[in-house]
Amino acid sequence: MWKKFQKNIIAGIIFLLPAIATIYVIQFLFGLVDAFLGSFITDLLKALNILTIEDGRIYFLGVYTPFSERLLGIGFILTILLITWVGAMRIQGKGVRIFGTIDRSFRKIPIANSIYTSVEQVIHAFAQERSSFKNVVLVEYPRKGLYTVGFQTGESKGEVQRVTSKDCINIFLPTTPNPTSGWLVLVPRDEVIVLNMSVEQGLKFIISGGVVVPPDPGSITEEMKTEIDEKNMVVRVRTRRTGENNE
Repeated sequence: MWKKFQKNIIAGIIFLLPAIATIYVIQFLFGLVDAFLGSFITDLLKALNILTIEDGRIYFLGVYTPFSERLLGIGFILTILLITWVGAMRIQGKGVRIFGTIDRSFRKIPIANSIYTSVEQVIHAFAQERSSFKNVVLVEYPRKGLYTVGFQTGESKGEVQRVTSKDCINIFLPTTPNPTSGWLVLVPRDEVIVLNMSVEQGLKFIISGGVVVPPDPGSITEEMKTEIDEKNMVVRVRTRRTGENNE
């Protein structure tokens, strides 16, 4: 009974931990952002006489609110609007000088530059490099019998193709857990195994060090075919007297 109880607890923790961690991170970010901007905006609205305080309660344009320190959530909402506005500016190509100045400023700060660069590389790996990868592949590297997960970036052309006299493709082999670093290998096409997993699944597989294993669509298809064959299995019996087929 005790062992079964322990197994149930562990199974429950494993299932609920991602949701709990997500809620904790969102709550932490909400409290951090809203505590800073929320207090600032509340004080600004007080100065503009848009907010009034009576008996320790905040009134917004004369309407009673259940808040006493600040308008809860207004700082978080402003942050979402600000991020959306910055994203729209970047997509439209506006504010290039301002964004460039901010980027250079963070890169010049002694300690912050390493954090800024690391986060930029991780985001770059998911947002930009993912579009340049065509397929997730397996190659026997660094020797025969050992397999390494890589990404096809293109086909070998020009001098490389002429010198090798083989139909080669360009394979990028990323490192774990930082997929932005790695090395390029040129592998003959007939020695490359193309996988069905998506580029995003391949990145998660590499970054997690093999902990997050993508599902195998081939095995799922085979299981579905087996179930369909079992459901459609029909037994036909031919009687001697009537010569009719009965199913």
